[in-house]
Amino acid sequence: MPQYDLVYIVKPDLEAEAMSSVMERAAQRLTEQDATIEHTDVWGKRRMAYPIQRYREGHYVFVRLSVSGDRLPEIRHGLKVIEEILRTSITVAVGAIAPPKTTQPAAAPSEVPIVVATPQPESVQLESVQPEPPGT
Repeated sequence: MPQYDLVYIVKPDLEAEAMSSVMERAAQRLTEQDATIEHTDVWGKRRMAYPIQRYREGHYVFVRLSVSGDRLPEIRHGLKVIEEILRTSITVAVGAIAPPKTTQPAAAPSEVPIVVATPQPESVQLESVQPEPPGT
């Protein structure tokens, strides 16, 4: 089956429990249309380029799914019915999903080695200068 990327924006004023409820309802609408959810990633609250229903921010959710292409109109309609979802976008998936980046905690300031660069003198070779004999 072809793969698609779904990104939907949820109202920003929802609490964590309501947000998870919206995600569960969206996942249920997808599975009702015989879609297989392969990956879900919550991108968090972000500022939108322009207001949608007077909201300037929204919670972004990314979903990679496999479904037959003739099911996409029903999926769009099913997600549009959920009032908390402001906008959806479905595109054809390109490439594999990147593995999650492992972030290492930054070292505390006391643990950071301090490197002081000292200027190195240029290597100058001195020529030995012999004094000229007097009266030459």
